[in-house]
Amino acid sequence: MEPTRRGVKEGMVVLAADGEKLGKVVRCDEEGFIVEKGIFFPRDYIARYEDVADVRGDEIYLRSRLADLRDAESREGASREGESREAGSRPRAGVKEQVSVPVVEEELIAEKRSKEAGAVHLRKEVRTERKNISVPVTREEVRVERVPAGREVRPGEATFQENEVTIPIREEEVEVRKRPVVREEVRVSKTPRQEERVASAEVRKERAEVEEEGRIERTDDEGPDYHA
Repeated sequence: MEPTRRGVKEGMVVLAADGEKLGKVVRCDEEGFIVEKGIFFPRDYIARYEDVADVRGDEIYLRSRLADLRDAESREGASREGESREAGSRPRAGVKEQVSVPVVEEELIAEKRSKEAGAVHLRKEVRTERKNISVPVTREEVRVERVPAGREVRPGEATFQENEVTIPIREEEVEVRKRPVVREEVRVSKTPRQEERVASAEVRKERAEVEEEGRIERTDDEGPDYHA
């Protein structure tokens, strides 16, 4: 698809200055481009390249707001209808007369936005409890044994003197120390899941009825988009 002026190409989405979506570009020419008819316009809308304020990716932003564009379209439509009535007042032989009456119907457009549905709070509490551990320890015991000697005193040995001997007795004691140890980890993860939800709203639809007066021959030609 060949690019046109200001980067406008067929298939791009056209939006008004206030962000309202108007439709897609269906044709480009030298002077401007045509936007397909949709909810806001009963017929294809013709825009000029100088009406473009900005082009962002596949989106075209016009300088005018939706309300201003609709007012301009209404004035042009009234002007065209006036010209049609004026031309109809002077019918020419062999010329087929035709009047177009737009029939408007509202359609639903679903938009999604993210909101907070809830929260998960992960809280840790500190509790104190008593624990017992069994530790093997060693301690010395005293054993006193008397053994008969039956020998003579050697020369130089101290005899008949008071004497006191101290023998230290040792034992092991338990000293308790504490250190933090990671026993487990709590992991919280989020997983996005898609589900179908039904959104409903009331829409309005126009219906065109033709009333005949007098002797008129009528031939109905209902197109594929006609809704009774």
